[in-house]
Amino acid sequence: MGDNLKGKSAIVTGGGSAGIGGAVSSLLAAEGASVVVVDIARDSEGKSMADKKVEEIKKAGGTAVASLDDITTMRGGENITNTALKNFGKVDILVNVAGNFWLVPTVEMTEKQWDSIIAVHMKGTFSCIKAALPEMIKQKNGRIINFSSRGAFNGPAAANLIYTNVAYNAVKAGILGFTAALAGEQKNNGITVNAILPSAVTPLFPADKKPLEDNLPVPQQVGPEYVAPMVAYLCTDSAQNITGEFFYSGGGDICIFGRPLRMPGPHTLIHNQGKWTIEELKQIIPELLGIS
Repeated sequence: MGDNLKGKSAIVTGGGSAGIGGAVSSLLAAEGASVVVVDIARDSEGKSMADKKVEEIKKAGGTAVASLDDITTMRGGENITNTALKNFGKVDILVNVAGNFWLVPTVEMTEKQWDSIIAVHMKGTFSCIKAALPEMIKQKNGRIINFSSRGAFNGPAAANLIYTNVAYNAVKAGILGFTAALAGEQKNNGITVNAILPSAVTPLFPADKKPLEDNLPVPQQVGPEYVAPMVAYLCTDSAQNITGEFFYSGGGDICIFGRPLRMPGPHTLIHNQGKWTIEELKQIIPELLGIS
């Protein structure tokens, strides 16, 4: 276990999953954070995934509590923040990972399906941020990491598919806009807001799903644990000057996405044969961003 996040309090939505959320919960706890594991899912035997992850973290010597609150309601977001305050006294970190997805042609998509995607991804991100933000503003410090997707700017053609899920593509683009705007809004409050666009094999995107055929390499290591170090690094004090950025993370690859009217300009891709460590990221990411 490390101590990069010692004394920090973190919330991870979708944090009980066998995918990225679970990997993030485990690594933040391993680095010393006290974690609120947020997840409404249950396993095949009906046991709470959040409770199972909390048990796993505690067995490894970490600190965590479960929240089974629904992020698609404003009350749910409030309850999650209150769980962190009640158990840990503060909220330093919020990682919005929770999501849902299924393939459906646009002409067959129902209103219920559309609303479900928007509610989980966009409203869920908003409800948790709206509740946690006042606490971060009070302490003039906070880390918010939102999860988007390359689906935000890559349609079905990029994955050699006939169709995808336009609600998913739309909401992931919206999260990028939300991230950029909130980063600017909260910069003077010492709160950083960044987005991760991951690549990993997860229960939501299993191995039989075709990878996006864009200009990024297909990762050789597909485990969600390879995404978690970039998240953990952005939660550290060392990343206090990094905000409003979009990062791809998958396998040993990390890409800093370039955007119009912003420096650095072109995308910057770096590769590691294995899994990045937080210490390595502390050295290389600020240098690539031109931040001292």
